[in-house]
Amino acid sequence: MPSVDFWILISSLAERDVLMAVSLVLILYFLYKKEPKNAFLIAVIFYGGIILNKILKEIFQVPRPTAALIPVDGYSFPSGHAMCAVIFYSLLVIIFYKKIENNILKNSFVAVNILIIFLVGLSRIMLKVHSIYDVISGYVFGLLWLFIVYRVLEKTNLQGSLLH
Repeated sequence: MPSVDFWILISSLAERDVLMAVSLVLILYFLYKKEPKNAFLIAVIFYGGIILNKILKEIFQVPRPTAALIPVDGYSFPSGHAMCAVIFYSLLVIIFYKKIENNILKNSFVAVNILIIFLVGLSRIMLKVHSIYDVISGYVFGLLWLFIVYRVLEKTNLQGSLLH
């Protein structure tokens, strides 16, 4: 069985501060490349997801498991790491999928992102800082947020000016 250090490393792939920094770099990159649609998607969906997670934690106020292997603060439900992972790595797939022309690379890119999402959730369970319900709820809330906001943005007036 992998060590605690391994699970901490995996968990760090969805650390909020890390993904906020990476997403900011991506936003700046897309603005530089004159792709405001992608910058806007990341800004609204990813950062909005972080805010939604904080609101949900305050609404539900579920305490964390008591046998955690690492120190953690805050409420447990829904898992912020799982929610950030599913939003961020799914956004990467949405944005870069059409840009990758080689089918093997494209499928590998999707598979790696799905694997990261799965392993991040598993890491939170293995570190005993979340229950499986916390992680699954993080995935579900994250996916719902991603797809609802994406569809709303597609259907609004921004469709003509920004999203296409």
